[in-house]
Amino acid sequence: MPDNMKWKYGLLSSSMPLELEASRVLTSKGFTVSSNYKYDKGNTESVRNLSVDLYAKTSFLGTGRAKLEILMECRHRHPNMAWFFMPDPNPAETSPAIPGNAIRIVDKFSSYVIESAAAAAFDAGMPVCQKGLEIDTATGDVDESPFRQGLSQLQYAIPYLLTENVLYYMEEDPVENLPFIFCPIFLASPKLFVLKKEVSAGEIEASSHIEDVADETPHLMMHLDYSKDFETRCISEVSRLKELQRSDKAMIVERKRAGYYETDFNLPFTIIESLMDADRCYLEVLFTQFLICNRSHFPGLVDTIKATATSALETQRLLD
Repeated sequence: MPDNMKWKYGLLSSSMPLELEASRVLTSKGFTVSSNYKYDKGNTESVRNLSVDLYAKTSFLGTGRAKLEILMECRHRHPNMAWFFMPDPNPAETSPAIPGNAIRIVDKFSSYVIESAAAAAFDAGMPVCQKGLEIDTATGDVDESPFRQGLSQLQYAIPYLLTENVLYYMEEDPVENLPFIFCPIFLASPKLFVLKKEVSAGEIEASSHIEDVADETPHLMMHLDYSKDFETRCISEVSRLKELQRSDKAMIVERKRAGYYETDFNLPFTIIESLMDADRCYLEVLFTQFLICNRSHFPGLVDTIKATATSALETQRLLD
């Protein structure tokens, strides 16, 4: 690349143009967008850069009411790059990925309930993957870090997003204590390829084209396990919710939901205590599933997310 054009590569590789492109899509579809969503409000040098690229929100969907939020990381990569993913080898009933959970509908801290399977159709049939690699198709170089870093940024941001929403809504009048919906998305410029489930190393050696061994997909659902460090961060963040157990308004919601459920498993205070204990069941549900989308298919994905949220809110009802 000529020296006088290196600015172009530098600008594109910063991913700022991709963030701007994604922001235009989101605002055109009714979202308000903020850049550099900070998920640690500390003032020390070590936490100043803890943020995700974009945060978008929209409210009052369909016949019900709720807030829909999207957290996004964006990566622009060289045109030679392609992203390859290993499909989840498990049958659906034993997969660590929870069906219908790509879009998180959080009504457990609300006076309203939404049908538990309301978002199930969204990710039905979507590829579910457990590992990803970036491959330079010109040199064959392999790198996992761009992909892994982006997902980690999203994962670490969710406890703050969750805590802020719960604190805000559970201190509202119970009728205004609304559910909230969120979806973490990793947007990328490379094409996305999922290896065929039955492909072997020998078949890859004998193949001539990517399409012989992998299927291109516009988007996929990724399961990412969490580390001990993430557990520590999650406990620290959600510990702010402990104060709600002394709140009269939060207690009203607790009692309403106790009359609705047959067990304590889904009660607000039980969930708070379990998150503070890093209970794997709750951490898996809230913090381990992500959407990865190719840039050219992002507008359609946003439309589908909004339509799914709108449809889910048609099942919303206020508890007595």
